[in-house]
Amino acid sequence: MKQWLAVAVATLSAGEALAQGRGDPMFRRFPFEQWRTEGNVTQIKWQFHVPAALLSPHQRLVQRFEALVDAPEVEKRRDHGQLVFLLEIEDSTGRKFRTRELADLSRIPADLKAKGASWAQDAFMLPGTYKVSMAVADAKTREHNFVRREVKVSGPRADPLPQASKELPAVEFVRMYGQPDSWFQPLMRGVVALPVESKRPVHIDIVMNMTLSERAQGSLRAFRRNMSLLVPSLRVLAGMKPEQGSMDVTVLDLAHKKKWEQAGARGLNWEKMREAFATVTPGIIDVQSLAGKAAMQQFFWDSVLDRVKPEERKGDEPLRVVIVLSSPVFLERQYKVEPASFPKDPNRRVYYMQYRPVPPRPMMVRPDEGPMPAAVALPSDDLEHTLKLLDAKVFPIISPEQFRKALAAILADIGRM
Repeated sequence: MKQWLAVAVATLSAGEALAQGRGDPMFRRFPFEQWRTEGNVTQIKWQFHVPAALLSPHQRLVQRFEALVDAPEVEKRRDHGQLVFLLEIEDSTGRKFRTRELADLSRIPADLKAKGASWAQDAFMLPGTYKVSMAVADAKTREHNFVRREVKVSGPRADPLPQASKELPAVEFVRMYGQPDSWFQPLMRGVVALPVESKRPVHIDIVMNMTLSERAQGSLRAFRRNMSLLVPSLRVLAGMKPEQGSMDVTVLDLAHKKKWEQAGARGLNWEKMREAFATVTPGIIDVQSLAGKAAMQQFFWDSVLDRVKPEERKGDEPLRVVIVLSSPVFLERQYKVEPASFPKDPNRRVYYMQYRPVPPRPMMVRPDEGPMPAAVALPSDDLEHTLKLLDAKVFPIISPEQFRKALAAILADIGRM
């Protein structure tokens, strides 16, 4: 099996600003247009892969482009400064989208045997056929590879939300942020179209729980894996647009009994809500939090109950919809939730989108690594037990495709209210 090293990559801020257009000076410094006229060239031994596009947690198709430069090529160029990766995507209208990165070969220690250099770029793309041009160049010798390929991006089969992409741009590059911004992608312009139709005025509360199961409280890796699914999904849900009504968003930290709220949401206000994900310390529970640890389930119940209590003026009461978004949560030694029951209400709907993380696909796909492990069924978690008191409809989810189907079912159900 070949070994590969993701060489340290420095992306200039100017490249970020120009990545969506044709004005990037790096494409002039290296004669990209001339290389295009010369056709496919291979002066550096490499591999270029374009795996099939996948539906991402952002509910957008994500297409990956991978370049793999062989180890001997890296070894003999380690003192040449940089390898330059240039990528251009052209849509059916002729519009071009460009991005690039620089791999700093000088960061390879002198006593380290060089491995193959890998680079990957993800892009959110609409279904369609694109012309893709990719170049890798030695910044010193100008030796280069150039390949031009037609790439077909296929959408979900029998899409339950066929209108969701009508306002999206053809191509948007996924940015390489640190966390938590990598989960949200704050510069992403595209918005998934989710109009909410209802026969009566409706108020929607989106409640996301960020707390891990008690036994995973010390795992930062588990927290990050959860957030890589839940934050994009929260962004999608916050983009819903009730045709007659309003929507609020709440993020809960059960362990510390904290909440972050955004009233009248029309999309997620990341500047306001980012604090919840940037300051949380999963697994680090102070003495005060530890003393009230057994009441986490009660705190969750109280937070949801506040959102489904009927208004005093029955005639003016809107439909109350609560959508709870969380990974499965299993808590131990909890006080019994009170009250033990709650009266049924035809004006209330509660949905639990239980999004279970599965191992992510690797940065680079290798044909010899075998299939991903299959997910196994889980028993009902403690949030589901609590929400059953409100006759909640539960949607177990292990993939973006299942999330999309669940969201379509929820929107259809609201439309019948």
